[in-house]
Order: sequence, then structure tokens, then C-alpha cells
Amino acid sequence: MFDTKRQSREIILFGYGKLGERIYGTLSTTFSKITVVDTNEEHVETAKKDGCARVELVDFKDDTELESLNLEEKILFCAMDEMSMNIFLVLSFKSSVENTTIISVSTSAENTRKLKFIGADKVIDIYESSANRIADIITRPAVTRVLDEIVYVDNGISIEEIEIPPNSFLEGKHVHEIDFKKYGLILIGISDKELGEDFIFVSRGIDHKFDAGDILVLLGESEALRRFYQKLMEAA
Repeated sequence: MFDTKRQSREIILFGYGKLGERIYGTLSTTFSKITVVDTNEEHVETAKKDGCARVELVDFKDDTELESLNLEEKILFCAMDEMSMNIFLVLSFKSSVENTTIISVSTSAENTRKLKFIGADKVIDIYESSANRIADIITRPAVTRVLDEIVYVDNGISIEEIEIPPNSFLEGKHVHEIDFKKYGLILIGISDKELGEDFIFVSRGIDHKFDAGDILVLLGESEALRRFYQKLMEAA
């Protein structure tokens, strides 16, 4: 698995778009051997201008060009902005390369499931990692730097507080009964007025019962948050 202490291992970073650029900036503070690879000439030129020491322009669909990178015994980090390309790369590596660690970024729960199913060793889920960061920044601030740099980027995700109205479909239900991912959201925590408005992090495993007046802290795209708020109001 991915181990930042093994600084001697070489990383090949596939993609130098919005995500790849941020990831390189973080990895380069720990790893000295990083090769940036992209199919886009503009991204390659940007990487060179940013001072990346090793940069390659490669057609990912050409097996010969991929093989020329000598991928074995390396950490392969798939950071393309297009999730379909990350899935393609993971599939290609699992079928053709041995003794590697394959990491991929994901922007949805569905893509995370796909990437894990096809064999990615580690998947960085933007939704899950962002949610966990909210808790960690208070309880473990020293370990949040990587997530802060890699995950919490300009990806259209917002955090909102939504109060549960009386007679909504949530009232009387417990956390485990509601699949927030079905709505495209992650529940970070709850402010419970019955407990003196104490904030409860859902990641701590408490199966809270929802009551009217509770305030939900939700993570998701703005449109998903709007739709969920409307559903709460319609059911009230």
C-alpha cells in the first residue's frame, strides 16, 4: 500500500490537470523521484514551466509508450481530471504490470466502487476524504495537510447547515436508516439541541436519532444540497 515513508520509491503521476498539479505540489515535499506523465501537450508544458524535473508526453492508449516508462516497482498515481481515464489506466496497469502500487483519485462514490473493484490499491474519494477532513482538522490537525492540498480543491463541493423542519421524513429516524449518498451528499455531523447544541461527528460512529430542530452539516454539490432541502420541506 501507499507508504509516504518509502521515499526512495519512484512515483509516476498520470495527469497534470487541476487535480494532478495539486497532487504534485504535495508529493514533491516528500518524494524526490516523481515523473509527470500526460497526454495533453499543454499540461506537459505547464508541468515543465512549474519546474517538474521529469515530464513525459505519452499516449495512454499506446501500450508500447506505457511500457517505455518501466512501471514495475513504482507507485502509479492516476490523477486525471476525467474519471473515465483513471478507470482505463487502472484497468491497463492491473492487466499488464506487476509489483506496483496503484492509487487513483475519485470524484464520486460510484467511481470509487468501480476503481476498487477493478483493483486500485488505494482510492482517494473526494467526498469521503473532504468529510473526514472536517473532523480531523479539529481533532488531528497535523495529519490534514495532504487532504487539504489534494482533495479540498475547486470541485464544486459545498458545506451547508440545514435545520430539520417539523414532520419531515427524517424525524424519528436514525443515522443508519438514511442513505445520504443516494442524494449525492455526505453527512458530516449534527448539532443536537436536546444535547445543548453539541456537535456530533457522524464519523465517530454515533447512531443519532433525528429530531425537528436538529441542524445537519452536509457536504455535496450545490444542486444536490438544494434538492435535499426541497425534499425536507415537501415532506414537512
